[in-house]
Amino acid sequence: MRVRILLFVMTCLSALNSLAVTQEGHVRTIARPGMSGSPVEGAVIRLQGSHNRVASRSNGDFSLLLHDLQNGQPYTIASIVKSGYEPAEQELIGKRLPCSDQVPLEILLVSKLQLMQEREEIETKARENVEIYYQARIDSLEQLLAAHRITEKEMQAQRQRLESQYENFEPLLQAMSDVLARTDYARMDSLTTLMQQAIENGNPEEAERLLLEKGSIAQRETVLREWGKNIAALQQEVDRNQDAYVRQKRQLEDDCYRMYAAFLTRFANDSAGYYIQKRASLDTLNIDYQLQAGQFALSILSDLKSARQFFERAYRLAESQYGVYSGQMATTCNELGMLAKACHKYDEASLWYSQSLKIREKLRGKNSLATAEALNNLGELYRAQKDLKKAMDCHKRALKIREKEAGRQSLATAESLNNIAGILFQQQQYSRAQKLFREVMDIYASSSGVQQSRIAANYNNLAGTYFMLADYASAARYFDSAVEIYRRVLGESHPLTRNAVNNRELCRQKIQNP
Repeated sequence: MRVRILLFVMTCLSALNSLAVTQEGHVRTIARPGMSGSPVEGAVIRLQGSHNRVASRSNGDFSLLLHDLQNGQPYTIASIVKSGYEPAEQELIGKRLPCSDQVPLEILLVSKLQLMQEREEIETKARENVEIYYQARIDSLEQLLAAHRITEKEMQAQRQRLESQYENFEPLLQAMSDVLARTDYARMDSLTTLMQQAIENGNPEEAERLLLEKGSIAQRETVLREWGKNIAALQQEVDRNQDAYVRQKRQLEDDCYRMYAAFLTRFANDSAGYYIQKRASLDTLNIDYQLQAGQFALSILSDLKSARQFFERAYRLAESQYGVYSGQMATTCNELGMLAKACHKYDEASLWYSQSLKIREKLRGKNSLATAEALNNLGELYRAQKDLKKAMDCHKRALKIREKEAGRQSLATAESLNNIAGILFQQQQYSRAQKLFREVMDIYASSSGVQQSRIAANYNNLAGTYFMLADYASAARYFDSAVEIYRRVLGESHPLTRNAVNNRELCRQKIQNP
């Protein structure tokens, strides 16, 4: 009996000791035009829920010992840290990854300075294109009106719809520029490389032409789906075909995004919406795809039904893939709050925003910048409900956190100061609002990388306080500054530009006819 017991114990110990996987990996920078990717030394990779952390070696390689796991079981990376760099694929952090002692994990980093510069260049070129195509759409409406093919009422309705879409365009261009600037050229073939460069260089027509050399998205989707059926039917060939299928599927998804980007920069919103939603339908398990499709449906197409479908799917994915208390769940709750707010369902919006705040407080702490952002969104909801007291309380809490964590001169602090000033303006406390708007202006003046449209908005707000205090000369001067920036950045036809021009003219009339 003793021998048999001893053998049993030894067998158990052997099984326990073997339950571990060594996950190999490699860290490198992304490849960009004229610049190949290179190994990164000293990038620190830390796992979630453990003290297991390693640093990449001089050749960029690293090894993670995953205890109590077998091949295929999930593990999660909590953070990837390298001074001056950030992960190019941000979704890698916090996502459950299947471990493997056969397939290395490739981690891509991007220089923060390089990312900022390239993002700004791409965004500038894209914005120039959007302005051209937007103006062409306006001109087309005016031609139809002149030819009596549409009525004045129809023309105004279509123009108002274009203006509404244009006003919501800036965040989409910023998000698109960020995605494109993070793209790794080493993972693309020569034709895809040319297409990517065409989009980044502000030539969407060339990108579309190159894509058609691969075949239309519809044709390739048909081929892909047929391919998928064959894989399911021919189980014996699954291992041989699966890898190629996955590559083609990812490439199709990426090309859908490139087509979205190409149409986005031409202000062809229906076509852009088709491709961003097509990408979401190709991979219904990708939470980022669902969120991006939902955001476009909500902010540009005003398609609330589609937005809800995408956000609710993202909610289910966040719950199953990351858990209830996760950053992905906090983001999804925030988007559902935005949707409810757009539907004027303020009680529902309050529940979603409050849930997002609760998750961020639990994950990051009550005094984190993430918590401050959630407070900011909740404050803006109360402001929309005209509950200025609750709105002020939220924004003051956000300001206190941001001032402590980021500093009084940070752009995050400037956002809170701006929101508080806006509430004071609504409360007709114009002098107090003016003081804060001036402080925001000083922060912008001392900060690099501030969006010009934000500076123009600040001039516009500051001018508004002077106008309400009957200092029309000062108001006109600040409206002048707003107009100058809006014209340069957004163009003469943009609604914000026209609004600032109208405000300036009103000031001049007040000066001439006191």
